[in-house]
Amino acid sequence: MDFKNYINNEEFETKKYEFKEIVSHKNYEKWAKEITAFANTAGGKLFFGIDDDENVVGLTKEQVKNEILYINDICDKKIHPRIKYTYEKIKIEEDKYVLEVFVFRNEQTPVWLTRTDEQDVIYIRREGQSVIAHGDQIEELVLSSKRKPYDSESSNYSYSQLSFSDLNNLYKEKNNTDNDITIKQLKSINAITNDGYISNGLLLFSDNCEINNCNIACRIWPGLTKGSSVMLDRKTFKGNIIQILNFAKNYITLYTKQGLIKLDKGGRNKIVSYPDRAIDEALINALAHRDYYIDGTQIDLDIFLDRIQISSPGSFLFPGNAQDYSMRNIPSKRRNEVICKIFELCNLMESSGSGFDKIADSYSGFAVNYQPTIYSDPAQFIITLKDLTYTKEEFYEKHIQVSFDFKSPRSGNREYDYKLLEFCLETPKSRQEIQEFLELSDRKNFIYTILNPLLDSELLLTTQASPNAPNQKYYTNKEKIRYKV
Repeated sequence: MDFKNYINNEEFETKKYEFKEIVSHKNYEKWAKEITAFANTAGGKLFFGIDDDENVVGLTKEQVKNEILYINDICDKKIHPRIKYTYEKIKIEEDKYVLEVFVFRNEQTPVWLTRTDEQDVIYIRREGQSVIAHGDQIEELVLSSKRKPYDSESSNYSYSQLSFSDLNNLYKEKNNTDNDITIKQLKSINAITNDGYISNGLLLFSDNCEINNCNIACRIWPGLTKGSSVMLDRKTFKGNIIQILNFAKNYITLYTKQGLIKLDKGGRNKIVSYPDRAIDEALINALAHRDYYIDGTQIDLDIFLDRIQISSPGSFLFPGNAQDYSMRNIPSKRRNEVICKIFELCNLMESSGSGFDKIADSYSGFAVNYQPTIYSDPAQFIITLKDLTYTKEEFYEKHIQVSFDFKSPRSGNREYDYKLLEFCLETPKSRQEIQEFLELSDRKNFIYTILNPLLDSELLLTTQASPNAPNQKYYTNKEKIRYKV
């Protein structure tokens, strides 16, 4: 087959055509950015098996089969939201094919690509090339999106098919009543259609919710960043919105410290890591405003030494980025109206949209380095809450004292337990570092009378599975200790 005749003698590298010799596995961005750009712009065709000199080199039948599987995998994992595309195998000669990927213009825009450096980038198509979109171009993609809010779409379930005990229990608790939410109330907020089917928003509150994107990932980091630290803990949870809210609050409570803060006039006040109101509002904001259309994502909750970051999928709803706005001056705008209305019925949200004001008020009176911050990029919205008990010198203007207790093992020399657990509380330490800190020179005695009993009781955990692994380090199991004033 004459390939140029197949594409009607179009010039190569046009706005709707792009050509690649191979499907690169080492750097998928080389071709995935073209697919992303086509999905954001007007659709187009990506052909594999054409070299840089515009010669048809072709792929074998086996190559075509394998490359289709790889393209599917990358598109599923790295391109969001989900896009629509088809394949065509163009036979050039015996066992020589060109693979055509036909990408449709996506109704849900912007579409972005997660690159190998974990950056989310939006590409658009310009004549002969795919370029990164910026500013007004991104805003245009947002405004041109044809999708209906996820939570207002009708599901295939009627109200009578599902149970809502979690929702009704929350409603009764927050409204101090013995009555469940009525169907009339739910219809008034468009959670139930006139023919009795529930919206996706109400489906997210059902007792046995199985929506893939209704989930949360919680992680504990011993330091100030992800890159240089060993993850101390990771738990994921999938359930309805109320169950996720409760799971996240309980998880944060497990790692919330208490302390004392000195007052200017003398005396001390109790203080906790994070104000309850700030935690509640930040989690509710993430659950109410995340983009449930984006497959393969979840709310991320990361607890660092000095802060909590709560990240929800979905772009910022206003021009520019969230970091360009004052937290107190963000206008009220909702991505998921039905979910927000249900939160209102349960007295967890106000129609005035004052959640960010409440978060800011919770930190009123504390030093500027403790103030909460907001950030957004095309893929996510992040709110950061600072730990008010964090005591690193350059971060605080107030003196805070924190302590904890635990049930000590009975065997061995126990006089060093507290110092060792405190030393390994935030950052894993090697055996040598611990011995030097405790000023103990007898390695054998240290291991058998101090280290091993703490390991056996699981007060101390290891970063490597094998006890004798190279670079083995030890850290305190925070689930085994109890913070106190």
